[in-house]
Amino acid sequence: MGGRAADGADRTGDHALVLLAAGAWPPDAIAAGFARVQALKAEMAAGRRRRLARLGFTEEAAAALSKLHTRNFM
Repeated sequence: MGGRAADGADRTGDHALVLLAAGAWPPDAIAAGFARVQALKAEMAAGRRRRLARLGFTEEAAAALSKLHTRNFM
């Protein structure tokens, strides 16, 4: 676990979020934690795209800009 992914992002935080969302160590709990983190990321990306659209960006531009976002969960 940990380290950097091919896109340069540090995955240690992702792993920690999965474990926290899982709340337990069994594989089914880890799988549920992973699904929760993926849902959170999708919700956050959709929110970024909506806010960019409110500023007047096209859907395509908002999606492209959203992909450039650096996650911080703060």
